[in-house]
Amino acid sequence: MNETGATLDDLDRAILRFLLRDGRTPYTVIANELGVAEGTVRKRVARMIENGIVKVAAVVDPARLGMNFIAIVGIKVSGDDPEGTIEALGRLPEVRYIAVCTGSHDLIAEVTVKSNEDLFAFLTRKLRRIPGVVSSDTSLVLKICKQSYTWSGGLSIEGEE
Repeated sequence: MNETGATLDDLDRAILRFLLRDGRTPYTVIANELGVAEGTVRKRVARMIENGIVKVAAVVDPARLGMNFIAIVGIKVSGDDPEGTIEALGRLPEVRYIAVCTGSHDLIAEVTVKSNEDLFAFLTRKLRRIPGVVSSDTSLVLKICKQSYTWSGGLSIEGEE
């Protein structure tokens, strides 16, 4: 059972295996492979979307759009409530990811820009002006060794066990 109170049965998991391989797999194909009605698959997927278990989205590759500079920015925030800082940071188009964390930084952000000059402008003209930002520590990503857009949650996908 998850936060929404929904549970996944074997059929739900089987449907998810198809969608994790290719989110555009037609429900008719899934239904035929699983021996159920297409309407059953459609209703199950709709329920999982409604319960927040599954989100269907296009994934854009920033590098293909010329956004070749990726930086991980650790941010120290002042005060007890970082929400305002997080909201302001989240409004910046360069920021793809924000996490509240423990350790030497209060927040970690992934920033994607076209050039070193754009990163400089982001750090000096945008990030520093956000209320609550005390300091930042930036690491430029040189090479991505693993990037996954799916989390299988222990579901066996294409023979993985």
